[in-house]
Amino acid sequence: MNAIATKFKVGAAAVAVAGAATLAPIAANAAPAVQLPAAPVMSDLAQQPQGLFGVFVVQFTGAVTRTSTYWTRLTILNYESLLEANPDSIFAPFWEARVDRLNAQLASYGEVELSSCFGGRSYSIVAGSYGGVTTGTCTS
Repeated sequence: MNAIATKFKVGAAAVAVAGAATLAPIAANAAPAVQLPAAPVMSDLAQQPQGLFGVFVVQFTGAVTRTSTYWTRLTILNYESLLEANPDSIFAPFWEARVDRLNAQLASYGEVELSSCFGGRSYSIVAGSYGGVTTGTCTS
């Protein structure tokens, strides 16, 4: 189950990153870029998409971030329980290294920031809330 969950998580993240990188220039009325960045940063998403499409991008990114956060936390708990049950295992160094990498990945989810404005309402992903989408009034 763990391998399947990891493949699903990686696949969902890849789809989200590829979709955001491909569709962001279209939302900004620019020509779509063909090359993907080596380490995409969601906060640099082509001048924050606007309109109904921008709201979709914000909601979709929030859902993917929440899902990825859930599976990452679950995987961390799995490895920590393995370490607790078998501290002298030959796999213990691997589990410890994996927990460290997953904690770094989890921290990167907190850096996701994205916002859009449509119909006088602002939709934003708040940094550090791991995909929590908030609404408010547009400021400009």
